[in-house]
Amino acid sequence: MTRPRLAGLLAMELLVLGLAGCHRRAEPPLPPAAPHYVVGAPYKMGGVWRYPQEDFAYQATGLAVADADRTPFVTTDGEHYDAGAMTASHATLQLPAIVTVRNLENGREITVRVNDRGPVSPGRLIGLTPRAAALLGIGTAPARVAVTGLEVQNEQLAESLPGGQHLDVSAAPVGQVRAESLDGTGGGTIVAAPSGVAGAADIAPLMGSLPPAVRQGYVEGGLLFVEVGTFSTLRYAEIAAARTGGRVVPVRARGRAMWRVHVGPFTNVQAADQGLDQVMGAGVTGARIVVE
Repeated sequence: MTRPRLAGLLAMELLVLGLAGCHRRAEPPLPPAAPHYVVGAPYKMGGVWRYPQEDFAYQATGLAVADADRTPFVTTDGEHYDAGAMTASHATLQLPAIVTVRNLENGREITVRVNDRGPVSPGRLIGLTPRAAALLGIGTAPARVAVTGLEVQNEQLAESLPGGQHLDVSAAPVGQVRAESLDGTGGGTIVAAPSGVAGAADIAPLMGSLPPAVRQGYVEGGLLFVEVGTFSTLRYAEIAAARTGGRVVPVRARGRAMWRVHVGPFTNVQAADQGLDQVMGAGVTGARIVVE
């Protein structure tokens, strides 16, 4: 076979392969979204065991990161992931959960719905979609943030979504209630009965597209520490401090006197990450990075 003919056959084969590549099978569609309430059993992520729990009025500080813009998938609570939505991931909060996230470095604050598990790194408190992170001014580097749960809204979600508590509570029987006059005339007016627990209409705004609203607050900053744990007994706190090279800080948590063990402070994220690795290497898997 001549060289020109061989070259022509190779060119034709490459063209056929190229056309085949342009017609790859499309990704299968996602199943329908089915949002539901979930806490979940303990699980392992990033080499560390995580223990989900309900905390409607959650408060914590730490480091936030922008999640990579990923192909849409089904989140842990049954939603479809959207990189442009005001949503987030958290390792242990009940899902879904409505929280505010305040960037302590520039004062910006947003409200997001936590609907997935993450971030993978135990040194990161919350992961934000690219849209939410951009509104907070978070780029490729982690940012110091404060996360606060909106208690009333989170209780509504727990009571109303499939898989939730569905508390059978009502302030009055369903139907009309007559308010009688106290003057003995027998007069009265018909008033509406209380509605009881939240319904689908009440939580629709919480489960829909949250507005991309940014509120400007004060800049706080703060130093980074590794929080070894919080103890109800001083002796155990002192043992943990000796084990990790930390110090005991007296605090009040939920109205009780407690003792917290901190390692640090650290001036930058890299140093805090190294400190967390050392503490976890000492066997304290529940340690985390906080901002104070």
